[in-house]
Amino acid sequence: MENQQKLEAKYGLFTAISMVIGQVIGSGIFFKVDDVLTAAQGNIFAGLAGFVIVGFSVIFGAISMANYAELLPKDGGILNYVEYRFGKTAGYFVGWIYMSLFYPLLTAVLFMVSGIYIAHFAAEFLQFQPTTLHFVLIGFVNLLIFFVFNIYKPKSSGIFQQLTTVLKVLPLILIASLGIISLLKGDVEEANTFSYAAKNVKENQSLLVLIAASFIPISFAFDGWYVATQISGEIKNSRKNLPKALIIGTVSVMVIYISYYMGIVFRMSGEEIIALKDTYITEFSRKIGSNAGALLMQVFIIISVLGTANGLLLATIRVPYQFANLEKSKKFLNLNQINSKTKMPVNSAFLGLVIIVFYLVFYYITNTYPFFTERNFDLSAIPIVFIYLVNTALFIGLFKLLKQNVFSGNHFFKSMMAVIAILGTFTVLFGTATSPNGISYFIVTVVFILAGFIFKKQN
Repeated sequence: MENQQKLEAKYGLFTAISMVIGQVIGSGIFFKVDDVLTAAQGNIFAGLAGFVIVGFSVIFGAISMANYAELLPKDGGILNYVEYRFGKTAGYFVGWIYMSLFYPLLTAVLFMVSGIYIAHFAAEFLQFQPTTLHFVLIGFVNLLIFFVFNIYKPKSSGIFQQLTTVLKVLPLILIASLGIISLLKGDVEEANTFSYAAKNVKENQSLLVLIAASFIPISFAFDGWYVATQISGEIKNSRKNLPKALIIGTVSVMVIYISYYMGIVFRMSGEEIIALKDTYITEFSRKIGSNAGALLMQVFIIISVLGTANGLLLATIRVPYQFANLEKSKKFLNLNQINSKTKMPVNSAFLGLVIIVFYLVFYYITNTYPFFTERNFDLSAIPIVFIYLVNTALFIGLFKLLKQNVFSGNHFFKSMMAVIAILGTFTVLFGTATSPNGISYFIVTVVFILAGFIFKKQN
């Protein structure tokens, strides 16, 4: 990458860790437990095993990615890793997808989700029926507010990221603690114990198959840990702090997720959670704190989603700047310029905003027009396909670098971590390809890659 101007290193280790934890713990964990148990056909032990296996594969993925983070502690993160390992042309196309599809689409989705939760929370008091239009408009307002903060008060945005990470973890810890206390007091019914679930598998079921079935929803719940690499050039002492953040962050998420899951299933049966679907968390909150508890949980979820959306926005507004600095990209709109007053790439940020707004509109269309709704088309699945393809390539690419003795440390250990990380990404890709619309998501990704030739420099 051509870095004629450098972004200021303004974020410490805690902010980097909060980026990892904050991007994984969004709304996903609150609304994935029912999907996990549905996939595992109500077997809570299969769900637990799934969380453990996927959690370790994510940690191994973070350990493997930390090799690149330690070797290349500058702007660009994964984009820079791809360019280093596979060349400038590969780096260009990853940068193009980052700018045109991956980050702005996910950011739009998260702000849309923030609109959903805020609209439903407001409906508790204002007595109206929330619609998709409400969700989009509230999400748009939230986007503008956080955009201003990220441009003109970037350090304040970093502080918000830290605060939301702490606040979003609190309800998870509370629920985990309730489950542990119940277990120690002997208040857990036998049917809600893992030992009972492991021994009482139905005749037409295989425990291993049930565990494997839980991998896909759990993998999506763990997604997002790599976003912190996008601000690697703005992390103080990035060569040491970013690898630490990736590993500490993913280990923390795994412990929190497993503890939360235990806290839920010790108080509610798998069948009850499946029947309630996404509303299980509200009913759980009413059990432990009546209607007031349910409202408080909604507030925590809103904070959680806004924190995740802010983290994605923080990355999205920097991507056009990073794309413009790629050797293979055409220069336009002065995207590679940094404003002398704000120390931020303002042109890059505004282009990112425009693309996010475009996806907000398109998300509204896919959630209201029968052509998409009848097919259950999930716009947010498209960038997941792309990033898992990229991560798989990077993990495979480690083996050649290990042979070249580029990295220090135990090469056998690093190879084993990469193998497990690859198995984890293959699991997600296979699950996506075999899901409804899965092939469509892959086709859309290919179309965007081909569109990248428009802005590529000719040799």
